[in-house]
Amino acid sequence: MWIPLLLCWMSSHTVADFSTLPGSFVSNGVPASSVRVAMADSTNAQVAQATDDASLQHAPPLAIDDWPMVGQARLKVLFWNIYDSALYTPSGVWQGEGPYQLSLHYLRDIPVHQLIEQTDKAWREQGRTHPRQAEWLAQLTDIWPDITEGDNLVLSVAASGHSGFWFNGEYIGAIHDEAFGPLFGGIWLDADTPQPALRSQLISGAGG
Repeated sequence: MWIPLLLCWMSSHTVADFSTLPGSFVSNGVPASSVRVAMADSTNAQVAQATDDASLQHAPPLAIDDWPMVGQARLKVLFWNIYDSALYTPSGVWQGEGPYQLSLHYLRDIPVHQLIEQTDKAWREQGRTHPRQAEWLAQLTDIWPDITEGDNLVLSVAASGHSGFWFNGEYIGAIHDEAFGPLFGGIWLDADTPQPALRSQLISGAGG
């Protein structure tokens, strides 16, 4: 708030000679270093917004209301319902790769750290290894929120491998690596998925 006030003060007062002010201060005793910090924060915010915009351009747009459903399935663990999953493609047929969108409607609260742990566990069960896996998991911690019953998380994967996440209909971010989307989606859709019965229902069109 002080910058607009400072500009107003300068416009209503005559400053005789700025050259007599100390080099580390500007008018009214405001440190020049504070101005530089404010300008740097503004620049960083603009860079972050540009990064988000570029990410959204690469990520396939949300299309679960437009594409036909391939199949759907509910994940249950013992007596607990975890989520309802549904797979969508432009043709309504699973082709074994993108483009596709996988929608998860959660039926219970799940903190983000449990989502990360289960992702890592699934990759280990599948024997997946990638040099950036640890980095991806750390980035997912920043992208995903804690889940509350009723929330919807959608993974969208393009034919190129570019991917993005939508949460309750809003884009929330992406891992900027074309290898990530197919590897993450493969937790549900690859032949060696830890949940083969769920995969069968998703890709065959059988509800359950």
